[in-house]
Amino acid sequence: MLKGFILFALPLFAGSLFQQLYGTVDLIFVGNCLGKTEAAAVGASGILVTCLIGLFTGIAAGASVITAKYWGAQDTESVQSSIENALVLALAGGVGLMVLGQLLARQALLWLNTPESILAQALVYIKIYLLAIMSMIVYNMCVGIMRAMGDSRTPFVVLAIGGMLNVLLDYLFIVVLPFGVAGAAFATFGSQTFTAVCLLVRIIRKEALLKRSWKPERRMMASIIKTGVPLGIQSMILTLSNLFVQYYINGFGEDAVAAFTVYFRVETFLYLPILAFGQAMVTFTGQNYGAGYYDRIRKGVRSCNLFSALVIAALSALILCFSRPVLGIFCKDPEVVEAARSIILVSFPFYFIYSVMELTGSVVRGLGETMQSMGIVIFALCIVRVLLLGCSVRMFHSVQMVAAVYPVTWLIAMLLFILSYQRCVGRLLQKPDN
Repeated sequence: MLKGFILFALPLFAGSLFQQLYGTVDLIFVGNCLGKTEAAAVGASGILVTCLIGLFTGIAAGASVITAKYWGAQDTESVQSSIENALVLALAGGVGLMVLGQLLARQALLWLNTPESILAQALVYIKIYLLAIMSMIVYNMCVGIMRAMGDSRTPFVVLAIGGMLNVLLDYLFIVVLPFGVAGAAFATFGSQTFTAVCLLVRIIRKEALLKRSWKPERRMMASIIKTGVPLGIQSMILTLSNLFVQYYINGFGEDAVAAFTVYFRVETFLYLPILAFGQAMVTFTGQNYGAGYYDRIRKGVRSCNLFSALVIAALSALILCFSRPVLGIFCKDPEVVEAARSIILVSFPFYFIYSVMELTGSVVRGLGETMQSMGIVIFALCIVRVLLLGCSVRMFHSVQMVAAVYPVTWLIAMLLFILSYQRCVGRLLQKPDN
């Protein structure tokens, strides 16, 4: 069981790693070829995209849960119907959010207390970046569908090619053609659009969807929305809480914004394995739930949680041992590097807690209990986080205290997810396998 889980998760991790190349390579080129002001501009604007696509990220996760359940039950007609309805939602939502983002971009940066010194460049970056928002939504939906059907390899291959394309476009638009931060955004737009189109064409051909009517089905659409909207709301509210974090970070000045931008990039080396394990656990849970193999889910929770926590603890220790050279990859300014190092020393030793939180929560979501997941995340990672953040910044006024809020809220969420699994999901599985 654990071996199969790891083999399925590895392409997810590798694919997520290449996906992060879009933002990470942008930052490497911007931070090293342009400067810390431009790097801060990229960091200050990136969170707005995450906020805008949060709802449809959740709907994509909901579609994945529904598709995995029907796939496990070997209900081919329902699998195809879920795919059609999910893609219709993605295409329509992408167009709407692209227009909305363009209208709100400047005001949103002002609400975030973006420093005046980086406001103009942040606006240039975000307006171009937002052109890719439909591609991001379609890509996420296609990846969720493929993973639900047990295919983690195809998204990895496409994303690997897209990641390499992003590097080439960054070099072209930043080094060869001096477009500045606009060049980084153009590179992301080109590579994201490439991956979205490739995966969309692949799904349409594989499932022979051109032969179907593509009419939204009320029952299936309602099922996807019912499962996905709580996850989308969860994602959006979590991102809004991170906007509060960004607001406080921006208040510390340009160096702090750049330091946290670098920190968040290095953090992806820990977050991506957790994300891959969580996505694999959602698929594993959904397919086994649909097939009626309840005991496999119980065993999977224990073994996969232990494995993931050990992997993350080892990676955290490795990064902490080589923190300065790792941070220096993203920015050469010594003050920014030292500030970022002081941040990782606070949160990285406790990152294994996030791993347990995410995998246990993924089981809850994979069983369709998305309302419970939403409630826990909103309470622990949003309400409690914002309250702790406001108090700690007023009392201590240091970037280290901003970082300390994260592991505290991870622990609270982890305990609540474990309790949710034991009391609610545990009772659901107190019946023999089919």
